[in-house]
Amino acid sequence: MSTEQKIGEYLISIVDDHPGASRDIEVVYPDVRANEWDSYRSIALSSSGKFQSQWRGHLISRSDGSGPKILVDTGMGPGPHEHTGRHGELLENLSELNVTADDIDVVVTTHCHGDHIGWNVTWDGQTPTATFPNATYYVAANDWRYYSNPENGNEAFDRSVAPLEDLGVLQLAVGEVEIAPGVTTLPTNGHTPGHQCVKIESGGEIGVITGDLFHNVAQVSEQHWCPSFDWRTDLSTASRRWLMWRAQSEGWTVFSGHLPTGSSIGRIVQGEGKPGWEPV
Repeated sequence: MSTEQKIGEYLISIVDDHPGASRDIEVVYPDVRANEWDSYRSIALSSSGKFQSQWRGHLISRSDGSGPKILVDTGMGPGPHEHTGRHGELLENLSELNVTADDIDVVVTTHCHGDHIGWNVTWDGQTPTATFPNATYYVAANDWRYYSNPENGNEAFDRSVAPLEDLGVLQLAVGEVEIAPGVTTLPTNGHTPGHQCVKIESGGEIGVITGDLFHNVAQVSEQHWCPSFDWRTDLSTASRRWLMWRAQSEGWTVFSGHLPTGSSIGRIVQGEGKPGWEPV
């Protein structure tokens, strides 16, 4: 299965950071009854019946090497992470693609949860610097306003997003913002107040990087299922249904935020009465 895919003149590559922690499924999806998982266990849960996610980013670059290099999300960060005792590997995996932190021109944050912003900022004691020193960081204005409010305290935001303003590298995204020719932010609020996907359109093809629009392959079929992480489930469900309908009806290639590496790039296709996931 693929870890990269062309969309016209663009190449979108997975940049893994670290495996997420294994969690009990009833904790992650508290409103889904145990027996409702029966037809999905073999494809949606780990061998031990747990919810298992992969932390990652995606690199967008032109196949001919011209134009900006765009990193969508930066994983959980350096660590070491408690559940493995190991450090995050995002920068190492970027290097495997012959890309350094200095080469990144744009960082797009799909939303301000810790597992998507962890490498944004590097700390030397009490001093923060931008990990990607030549990049402009795009953060949705709705997320910025929400998490900047002390009542919505988010330690990860305070450490990995808030410093970007004083560092002079922050750009707030309102609505659909063109990052590069054919590369546009796509508001899909609900998981957080400012959750956004990234749409890539080139050569008559369309791809979309979905962030946390869905966390599990079962949600492709059961689009009303919502994890406990969603800020507002009514909005996240509406956003999920809208984008998945477009992706299915228009043949988009979908780059998912958390599905297992090797099957995280796919298309939404019609199954027996419900949509399903078809890895590419």
